[in-house]
Amino acid sequence: MPKIVDHDQRRREILEAAWRVIAEQGIGAATVREIANEAGCSNGILSHYFASKDEILISAHKLAFHRVSERAAAANNGTNGAGALRQALYEALPLDKERHIEAVMDVSFWSQALANPRLNAVRRESVAESRLWWLAMLEDARSAGELTADVPDGVLCDEIMALIDGVSVQAVMYPEDMTPERQRTIADGFLAHLGI
Repeated sequence: MPKIVDHDQRRREILEAAWRVIAEQGIGAATVREIANEAGCSNGILSHYFASKDEILISAHKLAFHRVSERAAAANNGTNGAGALRQALYEALPLDKERHIEAVMDVSFWSQALANPRLNAVRRESVAESRLWWLAMLEDARSAGELTADVPDGVLCDEIMALIDGVSVQAVMYPEDMTPERQRTIADGFLAHLGI
């Protein structure tokens, strides 16, 4: 009887292998061969799931992005307003090993996207989707009367996204300095300026 393969699971395993290669060896080492080796499969099997290294990078980026959204939704468990905003901000920061690897993946993706218009377009789409997500949470907090800062939500959204990007870069580059405790302090300080 032929072996039954869960193709979605196999794709996730390959993408997680790409994350590990990038986190441990850098994006330059993330060749198709190295990713296949880390995933425990041949180049031929990997090519059934992804046509190129760019396809792997794009899919790995999207998976990391969606995991943040899923974690925030699960952590919030139906809550809205300021509490949901705080929890989503924590979920977007590299506060543990899994989120740190996602941050490494994202920061590494940026370096490739600088010279690759296709990757750049994918990153731009993620930023646009993120922006809508943050704006909806800010609107919920404002509607609940928990956000009273006299700053337009668009500006607050830009500040949140800049905070996440800046902290993530610092945590990836200097993890001994940008500790999880320091990250939370920065996030809490930002939210305190908003009266949250």
